[in-house]
This record gives sequence, structure tokens and C-alpha cells, in this order.
Amino acid sequence: MVVGNKAKILIMDKIKFRHHLDQATNLLFEFTKTLCYNDLQDDCRYIITPNSRTVDEHLNKKETVVLKTWNQYEGKLLTADQIIDLLHYDNKVPMWIDMTIYEARPDVTVIDLFCSRRLRDETELMHPGVPPFHIQVAIPPDNLKIEVDGRFDINWKKKHDKQKPNGILNRLKRLIKKN
Repeated sequence: MVVGNKAKILIMDKIKFRHHLDQATNLLFEFTKTLCYNDLQDDCRYIITPNSRTVDEHLNKKETVVLKTWNQYEGKLLTADQIIDLLHYDNKVPMWIDMTIYEARPDVTVIDLFCSRRLRDETELMHPGVPPFHIQVAIPPDNLKIEVDGRFDINWKKKHDKQKPNGILNRLKRLIKKN
């Protein structure tokens, strides 16, 4: 952005990133309520899901360190403050974050943050609106869709994940994760 003859550098500091997280969360709730019949609690927790949990050579050293930290929190419910601390690194944030409601519990709403492992400054973020957040609602396939008044259960994915077979690949993943 250019102001007069001086270039203004956009910085995604923690305060701005927190504001974007809060704004995106509110937009996600509004959008989800148009499609789902669940009651969503204002008290919410977040899950970090990197687009891959493996370290690849295209990640720089900082991104590798950050990914290893994220992996320590796999499946853990995190507060907004914890999310800010984990996703914000030296005024850089994930290039994109796809945001969906994963589960509507009676006491808390669980939001999945599917994240790019690449960290960027604000000028390099991919999504317009409330960068880096991209608001989405996971729509169930027809064989899992149960509608009430034209709306579906947002918990379909959580229920489907519980039904996945406990095959050898899942057991190997757990063994590797423990080591």
C-alpha cells in the first residue's frame, strides 16, 4: 500500500490477528447457522490441522519449527489466546486458514482450523475479506445427510470420524506419534 510517496508496510501483529480470528469466528457462526440446525455456543475452542503433519523440504527452518510445535497439539482443544500464540510467529501467520465448525457440543463449539504450513506477512495472504481466514461449512455427502427443516447436523463429520475403522494404518500412525 502506498500513502503519499511512502510505502506503508502491512504488519499482522498479534492484536490484529486476534481481531481477524474473532471477526472470522463470528462470520463462521452466522454462515453455519444458515445451513445447520445445531445450537452453537458462543464459548468456542479451536483445533489446529496443518495441511500436512510431515516436514517437507520446501518449508524453511522457522516453518519447520512451528509445524513441530503444532503437531504437539494434534486433537487438543485450544482457546483463542492459545491459537494466536501458536499461529502467529514473528508477525507472520499461515498463508491461508480454512475455518469450519467441526462439532457443536452443548457446552462448547469446536472449530477446525485447516492451515497452510507456510508462514507469510500480511501482504502475501491469499484470501480477501478477513485474511488469512476462509470461512467454510463442510456439507455432508448425501448418504450422511440428515435434514431437519432443510438444515443438516453440523456434527456429521465428527460422527463419521468416530466410525472410521481402526485399521493398521491408524494403529501405525499412533505408534509413530508416540515415539
